[in-house]
Amino acid sequence: MSNYFENQLRGYPVVLAILPTFSKDICRNCIGLEGAQVKVEKGLKKLRIDLEGSSVPQEEKSELLARIDSLAKAAEEIEVSEDCECQKTAGNCKIGPGCFPLGAWDIMKLITEPATP
Repeated sequence: MSNYFENQLRGYPVVLAILPTFSKDICRNCIGLEGAQVKVEKGLKKLRIDLEGSSVPQEEKSELLARIDSLAKAAEEIEVSEDCECQKTAGNCKIGPGCFPLGAWDIMKLITEPATP
């Protein structure tokens, strides 16, 4: 069962390496970055709750919880403007048709979804 939690945690470092970079550019004021940050925080919170209620041995559980706490702290530290709006809608975003921060979350889903046989 600890493999499930380890696999879920694999995607978060990838996303958390990307999102702070966006916070140093136009995305800092973008609701897409704020949304991605919230999704990461909620995902980690749910993972923590699921892990605490699981039958994973306590030693492994403690290690996984420490990793979750570290990732949650990193997510919390992403700098997002207080007044966010969609930069595409405002006509300020010129980086492509998609939203990069929300695309980072989509990468997370690809990493953590179980492969279909």
